[in-house]
Amino acid sequence: MQFSVPSQVPDAGFALSAVDHTGKSHYLGNDTACGTLVGQKPDGSLVVDATYDGCYVREENGDHVMTVSFEEVINGRVDYHKQELKCPVMEAKDVPSPDTCSAIQRVDRLSCAKAPVSQDLCQGLGCCYTPSDPTMPCYYGNKLTAQCTTDNNMLIAISKDVTKPSLTLNSISVVGVDQTSCPSLSVSKTNAFIMFQFPLSCGATKRIDSNLITYESTVVSARDIRTWGGSSITRDSIMKLTVRCVYGRSGIAPLLKVEVHTLPPPPPISTPGPLALEMRIARDMQYTSYYADGDYPVVKILRDPVYLEVRVLRRLDPNLVLVLNSCWATPSTDPMAQPQWPVLSSRCPFPGDNYATQMIPVGAATQAVPFPSHYQRFSISTFTFVDGTTQLPLGGMVYFHCSASVCVPSAADPCRVVCNTRKRRMAEESPAEYPMGTTVTSDGPVDFIDEEEKLTEREGVISFGHPALHWARGAAAIGGVVAVTITIIGLWIHYRNRSPKTHDVNA
Repeated sequence: MQFSVPSQVPDAGFALSAVDHTGKSHYLGNDTACGTLVGQKPDGSLVVDATYDGCYVREENGDHVMTVSFEEVINGRVDYHKQELKCPVMEAKDVPSPDTCSAIQRVDRLSCAKAPVSQDLCQGLGCCYTPSDPTMPCYYGNKLTAQCTTDNNMLIAISKDVTKPSLTLNSISVVGVDQTSCPSLSVSKTNAFIMFQFPLSCGATKRIDSNLITYESTVVSARDIRTWGGSSITRDSIMKLTVRCVYGRSGIAPLLKVEVHTLPPPPPISTPGPLALEMRIARDMQYTSYYADGDYPVVKILRDPVYLEVRVLRRLDPNLVLVLNSCWATPSTDPMAQPQWPVLSSRCPFPGDNYATQMIPVGAATQAVPFPSHYQRFSISTFTFVDGTTQLPLGGMVYFHCSASVCVPSAADPCRVVCNTRKRRMAEESPAEYPMGTTVTSDGPVDFIDEEEKLTEREGVISFGHPALHWARGAAAIGGVVAVTITIIGLWIHYRNRSPKTHDVNA
């Protein structure tokens, strides 16, 4: 079980305590005997982990329950908050539903047990059983499956869809276990699943407690980091999966504790001058409707498309053509601020991105769009800035800037660019090279919220009572535990109901 206390508790002191099995309250700290660990994240927030078999977690009505108190002192006044954190009990090896099993394409299936195998044995392993397939009747179906075998092996099968966006299977590895250090390591992979099998003597930490021997291994995924001009971004989820095999008199019981973190997305923005420009976000790629004031905040997930539109306001000249010379993102209203990430460069999608910006044709004139040349539409795949060294999300606000101009077509300049054939030097260019007189900056920021702000009960996370406190729900099992915490760091798009400002743009 896990919960966190962000550092943004202004001018306040606080203390955390938990109730043990006898009903006595204790201040929380690092206590191996009681199974508690208190750590600190780079942003200063505290993270508290408590094991299900420790001093402070009890089973009650089918749930694992932990009673936690939060004492906050502000200006001499003590506020006291108390909350029971509950994690529902689940089977460690749930049999996948028939719909889940049938949805897995034959080519993507990964064998869970060799044929011949009985239905009871296959489903007892937590796998799909299809007797009509004689070569592979038993295959993995759940997003996470762990097995601790009687011959001292650990098997971990992971679906790429355990996170959203999905994981890149080639990025997944077992910490401290590779072919060099563990020749017995076996890795099997399809387009949808990856499975690791290795002896417990490879890389696993060992703990002996009374009559139990616990082996623990960790599986992680890596991010694909893209770097340009000293700035780094990612669109990948991160995953940390800890598997415990507990050997005792009652046999083997696997304990899984899973932490899955993902990342962020942008808002409708207005920009300034005699030539009024507006940037807004459409609900779909057809641009049939746009997010209204009451729809915000809008939450997006990494790699989700964001459909952006820039348009000229209050101009009736059908000959004008809106041109976006470049667009980029920074963490402040200053277009020269660092880090920066290009969205459009030299009027074309930035080529250094593995998820290139997509230009979307406006189409023919309609009542809603009387002058198509006054519009530019494009979609971006959601990203967040990350620290180039730690590869951790930087968080905070993100502003978008565009260098824009209007053009009148002529024989010398048709005001059109064919991006797939023209010579491009975008990797060497910088937004700073464009004259500031043609630069348009978003009036409001994009807020890439941190994981505590974004956690919702839909993902198994609830508020702790005090608004600054959240906890990560898990799932427990008889003889073992499967605790899954999925953190989706999304983008809250803040929008203020303002009329578009104007900015001088060269024609």
